Amino acid sequence: MHLRRRAGRVGLAALLLGLYGQAGADALDTVQWRAGLRLEHDDNLFARPQDPAGDWLTRLDAGVRLDKQWSRQRVLVDVGVVDYRYRDYDNNDFTATPYQAQWQWGLGNDLGGEFRLSREESPDLTDPAFGARAVNVKKQDTQRAAVQWQFHPSWALNGALGRDKTSYSALTATPDETVRTAELGLRYLSGKGSYVELMQRMGQGEEEVQGDFDERHTRLYAEWAYSAKLKAHLGWGRLSRSYEQGGADYSGNTWQAGARWQITSKVDLTVSADQAVESQLVFRSRTVRNWLVEPRWQISQRLSARANYQHSRADYEQALPGLGQRDDRTRVAGLALDWQLTDPLALSAQWQHEKRSSSYPGLDYARQRYWLGVALAF
Repeated sequence: MHLRRRAGRVGLAALLLGLYGQAGADALDTVQWRAGLRLEHDDNLFARPQDPAGDWLTRLDAGVRLDKQWSRQRVLVDVGVVDYRYRDYDNNDFTATPYQAQWQWGLGNDLGGEFRLSREESPDLTDPAFGARAVNVKKQDTQRAAVQWQFHPSWALNGALGRDKTSYSALTATPDETVRTAELGLRYLSGKGSYVELMQRMGQGEEEVQGDFDERHTRLYAEWAYSAKLKAHLGWGRLSRSYEQGGADYSGNTWQAGARWQITSKVDLTVSADQAVESQLVFRSRTVRNWLVEPRWQISQRLSARANYQHSRADYEQALPGLGQRDDRTRVAGLALDWQLTDPLALSAQWQHEKRSSSYPGLDYARQRYWLGVALAF
């Protein structure tokens, strides 16, 4: 039965390729259709420290994108369907329906903004707190309205209203929450794509367990275009959250730093680091630091290779009585090869190794994932 199910999906992808193999996708096309198939093997699907459970995943997606511009108005709409099917643990099967709708508007040369709606859905089978054994679908819904007024050749005011909702289909270490925010920022433009911005964001929301909260985030951020080949960014902020019930308040510093260097016409390197403060159920909050190195090599016009290494450290703070301190270290390394076989048809292959070490017993794991993909755009 599993073989018949996989054969059916492979056959569907082959039919799509056969029907549209002669069609090409142009970057200026108003409407662009896409279809893709990815076969993936995970040798430790549930990130277990012992007795790992491996499985094959078939991921089939299809969608359409509309991109239309009139003068200073631009409309983008992207809708799709992504089907996840597991060979052995088929109780984890599910279908996602991501979408994005965006209107970028402009009035004259000094006033512009955007309205945006989006939804993202993805499977999360690694639950670091509760050891889930069934699919956990993470859903993120975003609504945003933003405006920018450049009142001086070197100065601009930014403002935005937003609503972000994150929910999970199963009990996880990260709670469901909805946040409504208002932002105001002042930006200095130095020319050649460089700028410095001071932003203040105020928010109110509801969390699954702790209830209503108020949030405040102040951030200073800069992007620097040293040359056409070297660009960098740097930011620092302070995030604080206070709950109406009290007892679960937290605060912490946030920061980002990174650079992209076009070393040669065929080789570029991206390096980045960041720190974020996140809500948790049992531990109330955690501070996560990430370091990333990602080189890319354009071997030929149609063939490219990339590698990445990411080191993450998560410090769980304000633990409930009796839980003690928890610190995690996660290392992820990967290699990938992308081949644009023809203008509409692309092939990809990727390998990834992931390992976590935790101060809590039973949370260490190692896993390897391999996947092959084919994508079609027309």
